Amino acid sequence: MPSEKLHVHVQYLEQKIRQLLAHCKDQQALLQQLRKEKEQLIQQVANKKETAHKRSDNLALGAITKNEKKMRNWGASIDNYISDIDKSIAYLEQL
Repeated sequence: MPSEKLHVHVQYLEQKIRQLLAHCKDQQALLQQLRKEKEQLIQQVANKKETAHKRSDNLALGAITKNEKKMRNWGASIDNYISDIDKSIAYLEQL
């Protein structure tokens, strides 16, 4: 192989190596960016899970509180009915 052809071939290989190195650096930068985005997404998912858990707890607590209020209202209604029945019985006993 003549010296000139060999020199051209070596220059071509050097150019390809530089292109590969530049591409490798670009890919490493992209990989780093994707890792950061992944960490951010993991954090967002964790935050959303925590928020959902808190909302779930609040909903359950709200349902329990609502049921307690209903039970109190029922208890008051039953007390009123019993009182009315007692008054009716007392009235009927006077007759």
